[in-house]
Amino acid sequence: MRKGFAALIVAAAVHGGPTAAQDSVPIEQAETASASDAPITDPTLIGPTTEWQVCNETSYVVRTSSAFLRSGRMIAKGWDELLPGRCITLITPQTGPRFLFAESLDLHQGGVREWKGTTPLCVADEADFESDATEDCRLTNKTSRDHFAVRPGEPVTKLVEPGDYGSERSVIAAQQRLLRDAGYDITRIDGMAGRKTSRLLRRFRDDASLDSGVSGEPLMRALMTAAANRQAGIGLEVCNQSSATLWAAVATREDTQWRSRGWWQATAGECTRPLDIPLTDTEAHLFAIQEAPEGPDLRLRTSATTPSQFCIAEARFDALGNDMCLEQGYTVASFRPIPTDMPGARVRLSDSDFATPAPAGLRR
Repeated sequence: MRKGFAALIVAAAVHGGPTAAQDSVPIEQAETASASDAPITDPTLIGPTTEWQVCNETSYVVRTSSAFLRSGRMIAKGWDELLPGRCITLITPQTGPRFLFAESLDLHQGGVREWKGTTPLCVADEADFESDATEDCRLTNKTSRDHFAVRPGEPVTKLVEPGDYGSERSVIAAQQRLLRDAGYDITRIDGMAGRKTSRLLRRFRDDASLDSGVSGEPLMRALMTAAANRQAGIGLEVCNQSSATLWAAVATREDTQWRSRGWWQATAGECTRPLDIPLTDTEAHLFAIQEAPEGPDLRLRTSATTPSQFCIAEARFDALGNDMCLEQGYTVASFRPIPTDMPGARVRLSDSDFATPAPAGLRR
């Protein structure tokens, strides 16, 4: 269970596509990397090897997990951070299957974007993990991600968006996206150099006490830090102070229509962040299920006389509307309203917040 939504293999269906260009006045562009990082020899590879480049031509900072045959076994490794306009080089067998998974970093607004396929492989949250394709993810404290297949011998695999920015425009698009993530008034993410983008970059340098000549990766890193700091103060954080694992779902009003989504996991003592957008005007609601060691799982209590009800499902879901749930194959659940007078909120849930047994079988 995790946030995010499906994307195509190399043409991801990601929100924030291209729009008309802004004023065509050049801005100082961060340099793009025509040369990728130096490859590292891997003694576990058997037989002839070749270089495989993975390039990020999106407006998102992403991390990737790659899998191919090592010592005769399919091994997944990650995470490799990949800035927009940059490539990494992996040394792989010349033949044999390859798989790749990519996701945007959570410093971006709007949830994690994924570039994925249909082959589940185990991954871990730590920056340097390794997993065998035969592993049971649950037994190794890992989670599953659906990797996509890459044609054997393919020299370059590009991660793209519908905007098809290319290497250079993806850097400008990333600057625009990070400016917006950091709270600046960017309305278009189009990868086109314009007056507004240039003006806001100058303002950002001033606000961050950066030298006026800072560009390239140092500028990108400063923008990433600013975006991450802003994200920490907005959205909804759910902290599990109960004695068992819980699964959270949220409902928000978007363009006059309700949308409910789930699930986000939080083990005892941990927090999860279902919403990473400002809560103001979202009319956000929360629902949660607590795993029970015996018997049916428990549901989050609601204090309202007539609680708001929204659609949920056993598996990960993203439902539009809050009526006709049963007709669409969903289950109905009563959600608890979240204060939305501030951009961010933290909800702490304990055992006393859960009571009513869930319907048989409803768990995730």
